[in-house]
Amino acid sequence: MSFDETIIHCSAPSLCGIKPASLFSMNSTCYDSGIHKLRDWQSEFSKSKKYFVPLKKSEKRILFFVFDKNLLEKVCSDSSNLAYLKSKGYEVHKGFNVILSELLHRLAWQKKFPHEVGLFLGYPLVDVVGFEKNSSECKFAGFWKVYGDKKSAVEQMNLYKKCSDICMKWIDDGLSVPLSIKKFGGLKWQK
Repeated sequence: MSFDETIIHCSAPSLCGIKPASLFSMNSTCYDSGIHKLRDWQSEFSKSKKYFVPLKKSEKRILFFVFDKNLLEKVCSDSSNLAYLKSKGYEVHKGFNVILSELLHRLAWQKKFPHEVGLFLGYPLVDVVGFEKNSSECKFAGFWKVYGDKKSAVEQMNLYKKCSDICMKWIDDGLSVPLSIKKFGGLKWQK
């Protein structure tokens, strides 16, 4: 997959404003081939409060955290989510920027994967907690393992897939990543 295809395949729902964040890795060669594009996109996407955060994990892999600041702030303002994050050692009383900085630090530097990242990715708290408990009784597995409301989760997963598929088609047709995202935003469509 090319740099553009990887970005769209893995983060279109976040760039299109229907998912708070996306997390994926990319090999260094692919990353190096698109770094100039990423620099151009950063300023363009930041106007709509969408951000790319590449975190180097090894010589061969780059971990990307792509987020919609408006949606992520909503996740981080929910009282249940804040209580959960506080129990994980986040200094929630210091606000969104400190919470986000702590997550990025954990993603970049901790050897043990911070499973609370699911909350930032838009997964329901019940599903994040169910996964952490290593419960084998999930109701469904797709973009994430569902322990709570299966119907709602499947609808959300279908929306993410539809978004990625539509944007990927436009990339295949020759549109750039920013134009694909802009075009998706102009669509009149149903979930």
